[in-house]
Amino acid sequence: MIHNMSTNEPKLNPVPAGFVPNKALGQNFLSSESIIEAILDAAQVEGKRVLEIGPGTGALTSGLLSRAAFLAAVEKDGRLCDLLSERYGETLTLLHADVLDADIPALMGQQPWHAVGNLPYYATTPIVVRLLSLLPESMTLMVQKEAAPRFFAPPKDRVYGPVAVVTGCFYEAKVVVDAPRSCFNPPPEVDSVVVRLARNAQPSVDGAAFHSFLKQAFSMRRKTLYNNLSKDDRLLIALSALGFPADARAEALPPEALLQIYHALQQTKE
Repeated sequence: MIHNMSTNEPKLNPVPAGFVPNKALGQNFLSSESIIEAILDAAQVEGKRVLEIGPGTGALTSGLLSRAAFLAAVEKDGRLCDLLSERYGETLTLLHADVLDADIPALMGQQPWHAVGNLPYYATTPIVVRLLSLLPESMTLMVQKEAAPRFFAPPKDRVYGPVAVVTGCFYEAKVVVDAPRSCFNPPPEVDSVVVRLARNAQPSVDGAAFHSFLKQAFSMRRKTLYNNLSKDDRLLIALSALGFPADARAEALPPEALLQIYHALQQTKE
């Protein structure tokens, strides 16, 4: 169910006095109590290991700390790291880094973990791709409203690509709450939604390797899969064995078919 939040509700003001948000880092801080509660409820992280992406001023952090068994946060802005360290001390495992470069597997360890975050608009797709390559148990992410269809797009849709394929193979995805621009301080120029992805299948692939395959498969959308994959003759054998035509394009194949083709190519390497 999608919840629409009123723009007239009471708001928090999480931005410290004198703090100037960095526009280059896409700093729009959540200031709606009802949106914060909706995210925390949707995340379902009670007693679990959680990675928070871009904690900012800590609008979600306090609630996550009270629910999660372990919380690590990755924050790019050193000013906010100082603020978070002062506020939460050793209760929060804080890494000052860009989440695109951070060693998340080392940070989260070998146990199952969950991702939560209010993603900066300028880096939404790269961050989502990074997370999907790591295949966490769940992701509860605030994204620009226009970016949300990338999770749900069907084959042949304009935005169907690697994000929709990995989501379709391993996750149950839904939009859990709409977040108008008035829910942020400062307000952005676009509206947002919170998307939750809950893993519904045990990954049978190396996430990074599968994404690399998909990136190449979709590199030229109007070209055939055979051409995009460097005219690898093993692909023609795999396509034939799986009942797909030799001139199939990645954009026309459902997620499960692309996963089958990936597995078939991996097996022929062995």
